[in-house]
Amino acid sequence: MVRDIESPKTEATIIAERLFTDAAITHDDIDVVFIYDHFTPLVLMALEEFGFCERGEGKDFVGGGRLRWPDGELPLNTSGGNLSEGYIHGMQNTIEAVRQLRGTARCQVSEAKHVFVSGGNAVPTSAMILKGEI
Repeated sequence: MVRDIESPKTEATIIAERLFTDAAITHDDIDVVFIYDHFTPLVLMALEEFGFCERGEGKDFVGGGRLRWPDGELPLNTSGGNLSEGYIHGMQNTIEAVRQLRGTARCQVSEAKHVFVSGGNAVPTSAMILKGEI
């Protein structure tokens, strides 16, 4: 997708709008989030662009343990992400998302039913929402 220079929307923003609409859920329904973390600052940008917080509010959004496992309201990259687990272009995030839904993750989020997984947001990106059995 080519970015419209006049639009404040990025590829990630456009993808998120469509993804949440198609999944018929909101950001508040997401139990665990996996952001492709090829560079640490891009996690803040991704949280903003995918709509988990407003643009410019990423640093405040991540404060206070909000993204921490097991007691944060939106645990992030529970398997460690690329920075801890390896650089295999996001596949580990997808594997961990499935483990969360199956209830077999080492850092299991209690009763995870909706998981958001993204590709890198510094290039044309991708994202998906996985839903467990409801």
